[in-house]
Amino acid sequence: MSNAEQEGLMNVAIAVGAPKGYLDYLAVGGARFCVEMARRSFGEPPAGFWVFQRKPVRLPLPEAEDMERWVDEWFALGDPVDALRGERQSNAAERLAKKNKAFGPGEFALAPTLKAIVAATGDLDGHTLAVVALTSSPDDGAAVIATLKRFARYPVFWVFVGANYDIERVLHLGALDTLGERPGDPENVLVLKTHGWGSKFGNWRRRRRIRKASTRWRRRVPLG
Repeated sequence: MSNAEQEGLMNVAIAVGAPKGYLDYLAVGGARFCVEMARRSFGEPPAGFWVFQRKPVRLPLPEAEDMERWVDEWFALGDPVDALRGERQSNAAERLAKKNKAFGPGEFALAPTLKAIVAATGDLDGHTLAVVALTSSPDDGAAVIATLKRFARYPVFWVFVGANYDIERVLHLGALDTLGERPGDPENVLVLKTHGWGSKFGNWRRRRRIRKASTRWRRRVPLG
C-alpha cells in the first residue's frame, strides 16, 4: 500500500470503562456512540473493542445490522425487578463478569488498556483513533500520563470522553484533565465531557469535534 493510500486510513479502536466491574447505562451509551461514530465519521467498523476495569478484555465486534443483539448480549443490565427476584438474565456480559478476574473489587486502571490498544493496532496500515468512554476517573493517573508520553511517537490520536448523569457538573477525569498544562505533555489527546447520550445534536457535535481534531492531527503526523 502506498503512503498516500495509508494516509487516508483511520483505524478506530474503542474502549469502555467499567469502574465498578459492570457497565452502567452511561457506559452502554458510550459504547453505542463510539461504534456509530466509527461508521458514520470514518466509514469503517472498529478495529478493536475493549471493556476494562483493572485490565482490558477484548470483545467481538458488532455487525452493522446486528447492533441491538450485540448490545443485549454484551452490555444489557437486565430488568431491575428480575434482579430483585433472583431471575437475572444470563448473557455474555454476566458470564464475563463472573469468570474474568479483570473485573470485581479493586482499582479502576486505564494504563493497561492504552498499552493493549497500541499493541493491537501497531501493525495496521494508517493512523489510529482510540476513543475511550469513561464514567469515572481512573485510579492510575500517574501511569496513564507516563504511558501517553511513552506512546506519543506512535500514530495514535487519543480521545477520552467523560460521561456524567449530573447536569450541574461535569465528570472530573483526574490526571486526564491536566493534559496540556505542563511542558512535554502529549499533543495527540482530546478530552470531551457529556451529561449523557440522549441528544442527537450533542452526539453529532461530538462526532464532528473528534473528526476535525483527529484529521488536523493526522495531517501533521507522517507514517513510516
